[in-house]
Amino acid sequence: MAKRTVLRLTYLLLSFPMIVVAILFYLSNLGNVRNYYKKCINVARKNKETYPLELVQCLYLGEDKRGQSHLGVDYIGIFRAILSIIKGQLQGASTIEQQFVRTVIGRYERTLTRKFLEQLLSHLVCLRLTKLQIAESYMSIAFLGTNMQGVPSLCERLAPASYDLSFYAGVVARLKYPQPKDESLVWATKHLNRTKWIMRQYNSANKAFKTDSQRSAFSV
Repeated sequence: MAKRTVLRLTYLLLSFPMIVVAILFYLSNLGNVRNYYKKCINVARKNKETYPLELVQCLYLGEDKRGQSHLGVDYIGIFRAILSIIKGQLQGASTIEQQFVRTVIGRYERTLTRKFLEQLLSHLVCLRLTKLQIAESYMSIAFLGTNMQGVPSLCERLAPASYDLSFYAGVVARLKYPQPKDESLVWATKHLNRTKWIMRQYNSANKAFKTDSQRSAFSV
């Protein structure tokens, strides 16, 4: 608990300057920020889909582990990504908010300007919506594969026999490896490995949660 509090305070301090900039951009509508922001909020408000907690947990474990602590932008993740690039490795640092914003506004160009805009909007969206609203809205529109825009369309196409942890982890795995029109062994292997990794993260996280709960009970 203390570690989470410290982490949240750290993110607050790191995010504050950017939040101020985001508000200024919104007020002056620089870079069309205000219009993009309203579009994001409208998409979230119109979303009527709700999802099991297991799917939401898999989403954060697979895409944004520190998602419950930051305010839309993971500055610690960005720092680590920069270090990885210096070492010749590629590591992403996009948060759920950033992925949601990117999907809504349809901006995918690989430029610093687009990334900066995305971060400003992510802060603004995070200040207005809850983490659950953002996660569920994103899962309703995320590209998961050919003819699969959002979880409802994926379920309609695949018609899964059961909805369990394996299925939910497989849904999130498609964010990194969208299902192609013609499945291949290469894609199937990557998707399966990603699914298993997310399931391990889920089981590990829930085991740690239960252990902490037991310790709390004994300390009362």
